[in-house]
Amino acid sequence: MYLIYTDETGTNNHPNIPFSLYGGLVVHESSVLKFEMQIIEIVQEFLGFNNMLEAEVHFTEIFNYVFHNKKPSKARKLKEFEEDIFPLIKNKTKEDVTQFIAELFQLISKANIPFFFSIIDKRDEYHKHHYLGNEEISHNAYAFKGFINIVDRFLTEKQEMGLLVADDFSNQIPKKLKLLSNIELISDATIKSNPNVKEIVYKRVLAESLVWKNRFLKDVIPQNSIAPLKYKFESNSFNIIDNINFVSSKESILNQISDVLLYVIRKIKEYNLDKEAYPEIKIFCENKDLLSSINFLYQSEIITEAIINTSDNTLDITMRSGIFSSINRNIKNSNG
Repeated sequence: MYLIYTDETGTNNHPNIPFSLYGGLVVHESSVLKFEMQIIEIVQEFLGFNNMLEAEVHFTEIFNYVFHNKKPSKARKLKEFEEDIFPLIKNKTKEDVTQFIAELFQLISKANIPFFFSIIDKRDEYHKHHYLGNEEISHNAYAFKGFINIVDRFLTEKQEMGLLVADDFSNQIPKKLKLLSNIELISDATIKSNPNVKEIVYKRVLAESLVWKNRFLKDVIPQNSIAPLKYKFESNSFNIIDNINFVSSKESILNQISDVLLYVIRKIKEYNLDKEAYPEIKIFCENKDLLSSINFLYQSEIITEAIINTSDNTLDITMRSGIFSSINRNIKNSNG
């Protein structure tokens, strides 16, 4: 069995964040422990974290401080940053952080740990026409759908099952929603009334992919509706276990690292889109060794990036062959 440690980035509706990503590391159960041990050593050496279960690696905050000299603006996050993170990174340089990221990508290459993600361009026109009338729902639904699609193809090829492990945001779900049944929770009405609660969107997308084998779901939710694609039956999931396993990211080292890698990919893509807007991160985003490592992982298909292709007035999943590549290959041809 594979454990799929997931996270997302860019999922808020900030106008300066054009991309939304959902993805994660896909680790065979036999490799989890040794992979975690290597991650711990890298984090200790380059960031100074002696115990990742005591001080969570909030890479957004680390990156913003080292590259932009900014601390969190919200009081609670600032307090956590000042107490847990700042003492460890106050003397870290841009070169230190760049080397840390390069080491992470080299490790997943050496250990052959797949890193899959789906990326959504929030500016795409199709988000404005979602049947629930909300662009944020469309962003989150398509990002997650693209991800589980490529993960399920990988699992099917390996003839293995996979368990999704995601960060637990239950404290952010309104109390009234927690009283609902699972079916009521993922209904159109609930999602439309709570468009910013992305967890129920993810649950709905996963449930739709499992309708084919669950007659109870088939009676209450339509298939291929919240993020419809050109081919209805490619939305079915065959090898993903039915429920998302929500855990505290503070207690899951690999969920933290998935968050780090997704954030890095997003920042590089944002920089490439408008380099003049991000001069502070030029040294990071144009680091030749780092970019070479990332592109090698694309070419080796250790990194798989799914995008939604909108050609011919239909929506379909394709894969990108490099971090800056405009050449896409159809996912249905990915296995030969």
